[in-house]
Amino acid sequence: MDWPNSFRMSIPVDRENLIQTIEEFGASAYFITSSVDDYPHVTHSSFEISEDSLFIKLGRRSSKNAEQNSRISILWPPVESGGYNLIVDGTIERTDSEKWRVQFDSAILHRPADSPVQGTDNGCDSDCKPV
Repeated sequence: MDWPNSFRMSIPVDRENLIQTIEEFGASAYFITSSVDDYPHVTHSSFEISEDSLFIKLGRRSSKNAEQNSRISILWPPVESGGYNLIVDGTIERTDSEKWRVQFDSAILHRPADSPVQGTDNGCDSDCKPV
């Protein structure tokens, strides 16, 4: 990753740069769906990028969850030790019988603070920044 000020704990990602950031993290991630009763389901899957959107094939349980609750979160683990996670929230819709399209709502680069710290006024003990 060649981000400016990479020594910082939080780095904002502009929506215009989100696809580029996703490409830097790689073409596979953890997809988190939830059922109607909010039971989470996590799968690791590959995806395609086309026209500023992600397209993915979901399994049976993830598809059922997405049909009932279109909200999804996606997590890319750090590329390097001590690096940032990329977390994207959005919605998902079926494009055909096999593929789903992700619409982005928000994204953050996140990593735990270097050492345990007292809670801040906003209750966040980690260094994260919404984008």
